[in-house]
Amino acid sequence: MIKETDVFRQALHFHSPFEIAYERVESAEVVIVRIVTGAGLVGLGNAAPDTEVTGETVEAVLKILQQKLNAEFFSEPFDSWYRYHLKIQQTFAGFPSAQAAVEEAVLNLWSQVTKVPLSVFFGGYRRECPVMITIGIKDEKSMEEEILKRLSEGFKTIKLKCGLDADGDIVRIRKARAVIPEDCHLILDANQGYSFSDAEKLLDAIRDLNIDLIEQPIDAGDLEGLKRLHRKSPVPVIADEAVVSVDDAYHLLENDFAAGVNVKLMKCGGPVNFLQIFNLAKRLNKIIMIGCMYESHISMTTGGLLALGLPIDYVDLDSGHLDFYDDPVKGGAEIINGSLSVPGPVLL
Repeated sequence: MIKETDVFRQALHFHSPFEIAYERVESAEVVIVRIVTGAGLVGLGNAAPDTEVTGETVEAVLKILQQKLNAEFFSEPFDSWYRYHLKIQQTFAGFPSAQAAVEEAVLNLWSQVTKVPLSVFFGGYRRECPVMITIGIKDEKSMEEEILKRLSEGFKTIKLKCGLDADGDIVRIRKARAVIPEDCHLILDANQGYSFSDAEKLLDAIRDLNIDLIEQPIDAGDLEGLKRLHRKSPVPVIADEAVVSVDDAYHLLENDFAAGVNVKLMKCGGPVNFLQIFNLAKRLNKIIMIGCMYESHISMTTGGLLALGLPIDYVDLDSGHLDFYDDPVKGGAEIINGSLSVPGPVLL
């Protein structure tokens, strides 16, 4: 059934340096999975390890994939996608980005074998959807210039990175909101950058600015602090780095630690786990966002297919071709005038 498996690392380079609360990056490394059937069908997957969030390294992910992903692994027919889900979760336990990469490659093959588009398999909710664009930490002038540029490109939701300096961020956020029209959305992402007191001060200072939400304002390990902020904040507070696994999501959502979660395939272990978290969030009337690490356009396309399949509240899929000038894949997800669609498959 499987003729060839190929696992390799790929360096991707940003169009310009990107800064968040805990790092400034100019390039990122991913691991690409390619599986080919005897009939010539190709399934692609992408692992984007983030040591800060999941503890994985590119070297460890590459090693376990090269060791365990071979023709013998693919003993089940591709219509047994849930058997593969369970096998992937067990074989690559502790490596969520590796799990995500293998599962998206398997589901890509399943879609080709069954001729069922993954957007339909995931739910078939819509054919296109709005997507946000992220602006890294910059000086006020550069920030304003990029906001205006992105608005002119049709984006209606701006995500502003913050978290280095609460007082300076309050000024930057006010300036950002002043240039963003009222019919457009502003989201904040602090990437764990604030102390509790600084987060509290900032949230109180921006209460009048019509901010949709703020992601992970304080340390991921401080769940009680997160809950206190969530309960008193005038701006919805959602978790990101505090939610790595499905179990994390269940614990956080069911115990009302936050107003919602940003779920990334590289954290949760793949699309099927994402579906579990999505369904729980909707049942509990929580905000759900699909987000991304520094990822190849392969997984941006998988995320896009989930965003088309489901009524996800916020779609943060702006890596891939938007971030990198040398992503090797073609096709897949397209973002035109701030709207995401997936008109065709992703190819390598």
